[in-house]
Amino acid sequence: MQLAVSEFSTPRWSFHQDVIKYASRGINRIGISRYKVSDIGEAAAADLLFEMKMEVSSVNWAGGFTGSDGVSFVDAIDDAIEAIVFASQVNADCLLIYPGGRNGHTNRHASRLFENALDTLIPIAADYNIPLAIEPMIGMPSAQWSSLGSYRSFFGLLDNFPSEYLGCVLDLFHCGLNKKLLPLFQSYADRIRLVQIADRQRLSSEKVAPRLLPGHGDVDFDFWIDGLAAAPVDCSVELEVYGYENQAIEYEQRLAAMEGCFANHPLVDFRKATA
Repeated sequence: MQLAVSEFSTPRWSFHQDVIKYASRGINRIGISRYKVSDIGEAAAADLLFEMKMEVSSVNWAGGFTGSDGVSFVDAIDDAIEAIVFASQVNADCLLIYPGGRNGHTNRHASRLFENALDTLIPIAADYNIPLAIEPMIGMPSAQWSSLGSYRSFFGLLDNFPSEYLGCVLDLFHCGLNKKLLPLFQSYADRIRLVQIADRQRLSSEKVAPRLLPGHGDVDFDFWIDGLAAAPVDCSVELEVYGYENQAIEYEQRLAAMEGCFANHPLVDFRKATA
């Protein structure tokens, strides 16, 4: 499992800054934000990644097929195709896609819209050799992103499509406090395309938990990394930390905290830059 950093973890840095500063710390894998790429242009972004020998753990994101983002189904499909093409240009490990919230649809109709989108996109992803990856985000805070309201419906959807070009993202912020989920994810080891890292606290109230740096919450990362490696899972481990609670933490400190959590872990490949 190789270490990566999502650009969402350093939101005020430009794409150019992210690539240069990550590389300067010996981090040679990046989770790309399409929003940041739009500022520099896809061709220039691809050239910079090639020049810096930076590999791409993920491209984030395409989706919203239910219209919850105010985009029509057709426009969301067109955008996702553009994202697939770009992901192929940078040789990304996967493209993250999100169904979109219910947006007033019944659960059945929202699911049908997403399945129709996948029917269209998976053959295109296969043509470009880019796996699509969807993320189980269960609960009210994630309802605007995903209409898949349970792990049963999420994995049932995966079972309906070929594994080579439709996988999943395991975000330990969402799943990490429930250790009983590990055997379920182990049984889908061949479909896990990315493991995202963010800590969280175990709250007794209904308050929405913030994403925290590793070691600042209650997620047992060693438990998850060891368990996934035993499955085995072969993908990147990507830091994705953002939000108000982290504003006072300098970006260099965020990267250092991530390094401190995983640099010496025997199952995570952390390669320092060489002269």
